[in-house]
Amino acid sequence: MTMTLGQDLRFALRRLRGSPTFTLVAVATLALGIGANIAIFSVVHAVLLRPLPMHDDARLVRVYSQRQQGPGATSVLDFMDLREQGRALEGLSAVTSVAVTLAADSADTSPEKVQAALVTGDFFPMLGARVQMGRALHPDDVRPGAPKVAVISHGLWQRRFGGSAEVLGRSVDVGAPEPLTVVGVMAPGFDFPSGSELWNPLLWDEGMTKPEGRGAHWLEVYGRLRPGVSLASARTELSTIAGRLAEQHPQTNEGKGARVEPLRDVLVGEVRPSLLMMLGAVGLVLLIACANLTHLLLARAASREGEVSVRIALGASRGRIARELLVECGVLAGLGAAVGLLVAMWAVDALVAWGPRDIPRIEEVSLDGSVLAFTAGLAGLTMLLFGLVPALQAGRLDLVRGLRRVVGGGGAPGHRTRSALIVAETALAVLLLVCAGLLLRSFVHLQRAEPGFDPEGVLTVKVELPPRHYGFGTAAPAAFYDALLERLRALPGVVQVGAVTGLPLDGARWTVPVKDPVRPVPEGTEPWRASVRIVTPGALEALRVKVLQGRGITASDQGAGGRAVLVNAEAARRFWPGEDPLGRTLDTGMDWGSGAMGGRVVGVVEDMALEGLGAPALPEVYVPYAQGRSTSMVVLLRTTGAPLDLAPAARAELRALDASLALGSVRTLGSVVERTMAPLRFYVLLAGTFAAVAVVLAAVGLYGVVAYAVLQRTRELGIRRALGAREEQVLGMVLGRYLGLTACGLVIGLGLAVAASRGLMHLLSGVRPTDPVTYGLVAAVLGAVAFLAVLLPARRAARVSPAVALRAD
Repeated sequence: MTMTLGQDLRFALRRLRGSPTFTLVAVATLALGIGANIAIFSVVHAVLLRPLPMHDDARLVRVYSQRQQGPGATSVLDFMDLREQGRALEGLSAVTSVAVTLAADSADTSPEKVQAALVTGDFFPMLGARVQMGRALHPDDVRPGAPKVAVISHGLWQRRFGGSAEVLGRSVDVGAPEPLTVVGVMAPGFDFPSGSELWNPLLWDEGMTKPEGRGAHWLEVYGRLRPGVSLASARTELSTIAGRLAEQHPQTNEGKGARVEPLRDVLVGEVRPSLLMMLGAVGLVLLIACANLTHLLLARAASREGEVSVRIALGASRGRIARELLVECGVLAGLGAAVGLLVAMWAVDALVAWGPRDIPRIEEVSLDGSVLAFTAGLAGLTMLLFGLVPALQAGRLDLVRGLRRVVGGGGAPGHRTRSALIVAETALAVLLLVCAGLLLRSFVHLQRAEPGFDPEGVLTVKVELPPRHYGFGTAAPAAFYDALLERLRALPGVVQVGAVTGLPLDGARWTVPVKDPVRPVPEGTEPWRASVRIVTPGALEALRVKVLQGRGITASDQGAGGRAVLVNAEAARRFWPGEDPLGRTLDTGMDWGSGAMGGRVVGVVEDMALEGLGAPALPEVYVPYAQGRSTSMVVLLRTTGAPLDLAPAARAELRALDASLALGSVRTLGSVVERTMAPLRFYVLLAGTFAAVAVVLAAVGLYGVVAYAVLQRTRELGIRRALGAREEQVLGMVLGRYLGLTACGLVIGLGLAVAASRGLMHLLSGVRPTDPVTYGLVAAVLGAVAFLAVLLPARRAARVSPAVALRAD
């Protein structure tokens, strides 16, 4: 058996060397399809399939506080009650993320801003995360009087401390009342919650555990299911506890429930549908490539009918003939997979470079052992897809017809198979083109959407003041920002300066209950809720947000008695429909040491995009900085030139005021808008590439089929011409047959697209899945491509000379 297989392999290699053009086209087609599949699978494997860097991650869950506006963070007291009363989880831990500044500890270092996570003592034991060196935090670290300790990430250890083992026991200053002692370094790849580089114990103060603190939701809660406990059981138990708390504390917990989701779903849930959709799309490209190769093999088999018939007549078995063809297909699949790996290596680098940073773990994408195993399996599957039909057809060869071809005459078999393949290729190409068209139309719609502000020409600088030096809610932060804005205002090219607690589209905002004390919300209706931003005078002007009614925030609102607020148009519509909002009073319930934020509405401004371009507007309230005195602000500089040219000067002014401050992110406002578009742009690029490849392959396949059919029917066409058929009649006959098959595939493809486009709903904005413009354009494009692909060989058929044709064969 081994000897026979070796003979078949040598025979296959000899035949492929004898047909270099066929071999090159076949390998290139397969490499394109297989390489694209390997690249997308490597992303899917790294993001969706590879285990998290935690022990038994399938049992890890996120616990949300479920409110009317959706799931969110949990209060300290609710967390304590859930942990005390719950039995379904063997560990329940809390965490909150903050930005801290690592102070310079030598002349060779400078202040550096890093993301820190304050965690409860059982956080690391619950996760089961590995430590590279030292130890993780444990429950003893949160006991009263315990030493102030921290754990750092592998990346921070390498970057800040040069990978030195002496980092253990070293003190780091993060602006807290006391320095922290490093007790451990986490294993590479661990940065949970996403982006964290330093972890230190979360300690409760007296204010957090007061009854009124139950309404303050700022903790992320994670847990681990006990062995044998299902997710459904945990959801039932925690929902029951949440219902009991709502009865016991109606003022803060009425209508509040609990929601439990697998941690993996939380981390990758948003990107899973899109990545699986891309994997399906690239699979369709491979199917089209296989269909093309099946065309080639059928044509090649038909040209060898005479040779194969003679071999069978001389005693060769049909099984041997079919096996030889399968071995040849196996060689082609192997070569295609090998070249496809090279294509995938380039494609993976491109995907990592172009992929949006919002895709978790995309930087970990690589061609590892799992991807290589997938490649081997894909090569075998591909061989069956394109080789099985020709092999079966070779095994069922009509010996009489084949021998007739040796002496001349006889038509080529398999026209029904080739017709079916034309229909299938066209349908799949239509499906891909419609999906790509819908995504492109959505992308164009978002690009044209009005964000409610002007992002061009604005530089943004994130500033975090350490609470140890700038007391939260005191006059110190206000004095600092007044001085900083004054300095920046004097820079050449700056036309407007201001500061705001969070940029639009950046997710940095607080959503809180608000009320008009003169007009309470009727009982049984949903309470008012709005996003609150603290702004300085000049901030909205720097953003060029239009004032629709009244006035904006001015310097007079910065005094101790400044109780003015602005609302956006959506808040005015929801809270006071059909009424004039000016002069109304709005309370937010937030108090940061300067009294409750809120006051008289003095202006209505244009709606700004909060949750994404094209998303529905949400109520928003703007309060003067004097009411909040936040230590964390984003400074806005509108310039007459290139915004990034001002970055060095802005950094210098910041350092001149306080050299101990670490610089936060410095970026243009336009880049913030671009970042929100990055995921859709990425998927549009992928889908468009796959669709273009599919259309080209389908066109080439259609051209090849028609050209081969014309070649096989040369004698018949010559007889028709000799009997009086005109060129246009022959042309119409060929065009009619193959354009009819294309039309059939077009109809089937449009039907498939209507069904499949529902899966794109999460990516579409301003475009319906059944958008008639997209479907019409796709039909026109595919129709034109098919017409051109058929026209060239059809014209050749129409010009066949009867004398030449009758001498053929």
